[in-house]
Amino acid sequence: MSPLRRGVKSDAPAVAQRVADQLFNDSRVEPLVASELPRAEFESALVASHSPFWVDDSHGRLRGHLYGATLDDPLHGRQTWTGPDGYSFDVEGVLDNLLEWAYREWRAGGSTAHLVWALAGNGTQAWVERGYQIISVRGSTALEDVEPTPWPRGQRLRFATIDDLETAVAFDEMIDQAQGVDVSALSEAQRAANAADVAELLEDPECRYFLVEVDGRPAAQCVTYPLPALRGNFPDTVYLGSLAVHPDLRRRGLARVLVRTALDAARRDGFGHAEVRWHINNHGATSLWSALGFRPTYVQLRRSLVEGPAGD
Repeated sequence: MSPLRRGVKSDAPAVAQRVADQLFNDSRVEPLVASELPRAEFESALVASHSPFWVDDSHGRLRGHLYGATLDDPLHGRQTWTGPDGYSFDVEGVLDNLLEWAYREWRAGGSTAHLVWALAGNGTQAWVERGYQIISVRGSTALEDVEPTPWPRGQRLRFATIDDLETAVAFDEMIDQAQGVDVSALSEAQRAANAADVAELLEDPECRYFLVEVDGRPAAQCVTYPLPALRGNFPDTVYLGSLAVHPDLRRRGLARVLVRTALDAARRDGFGHAEVRWHINNHGATSLWSALGFRPTYVQLRRSLVEGPAGD
């Protein structure tokens, strides 16, 4: 009889223990990964989830688990997402069996791809060997005191408001293009969804939307806000994103000064860590974040679930 089965409520404590052990091991490899796991909260969320999870049960001892939430993405369609706490396996054969079961159900539910977060470095090997490709990176740094950098004459830093929506959307499109998105091919619905996301950031009281002007022209932007609880993150983490510099004003150090200013403001607000994310094909972002002290903690990998010549 196969040791693979659907997870049930009574499996939650054992799965939580496996996740706690994995986070502890990850934190020993990369100190910027937090090992804390709110066990009761994790177990409750696992049991209450509408998405199933699977376990490898060898005579009452779990050897692995797999969970994925299938969601509709306005840009990429229906996909299944697995976080760093959504899987574990003692040996790779267990992972193969878990994936075989999960793929069938995910495909039946209309999912076209599986995305998973894995520890940067050796944590990606098992996934890459199974046809997954790295698409993005989570990078973190510990915030330290820095000397404020004065803004040169003619440059002005301010907080953007909803009145700056058009400018913010234009910067957002620059970011999409840098990540390989064909902006001209987006539907009106996708454009409207993107604009709504930007407007939400501009109006969020917890969000700081930094906007740099040079001689009165929009020159650069970035956004910071408290990061919700994510597995592997410290509770005092601020997220920094939506960094963009106008093409005519690049290579003048604007991005570095803007980021240092935003991170210093976050440190003064009581944050101890910062996280950024970037697309693996955005080589400029890879160089910039590394130069600013960010280290990869997790990477996101993707595998198509479409069967046939266009997929597997």
